[in-house]
Amino acid sequence: MSKRLGLMLALAMVSRPGLAQQLVWQSDLQVRALTLSESAGHLVARVSLTTELGEAATARVEVLLPVGVGILTLGPGCVAGPSPPGVPSLRARVICTAGNLRPRQVREFEVTTTLPPAGKEGRFGAMAVSDTPDPRPGNNFAERVLASSRSNRSGPPERPTQPWSVP
Repeated sequence: MSKRLGLMLALAMVSRPGLAQQLVWQSDLQVRALTLSESAGHLVARVSLTTELGEAATARVEVLLPVGVGILTLGPGCVAGPSPPGVPSLRARVICTAGNLRPRQVREFEVTTTLPPAGKEGRFGAMAVSDTPDPRPGNNFAERVLASSRSNRSGPPERPTQPWSVP
């Protein structure tokens, strides 16, 4: 019986390539959105994760912080990354744990920071990873810039810097 079942499964995968892709352990985890806003003298970054094509095991996102900002609040599931010895207020990233994500499930995280120093722009990045192989890792990263009102930059206050950054 097992040989017959194996042969039927092999024939099904050859005749329908989409089925073969679904039977391989994988998940297309992606940063669905990274949005920034400035409110009451703070920067707020919101990251939205989703997965297509399979369940993402132990999914997490690392939010890369702008130079010179301090963390004010972290949403549920988020912790501050390590700091250099002797300077506990300096952080380069925040790690947010999503757990296992089912197909098309969405998880959102929020990080609030101080404004960057004068003349520096608020450049955030978000990188999603999981313990499941990802067939399309190119959509696991997004980057956004919010020019601080204290900077001398002109132009729109928010702009995507990657084509897959969705406002």
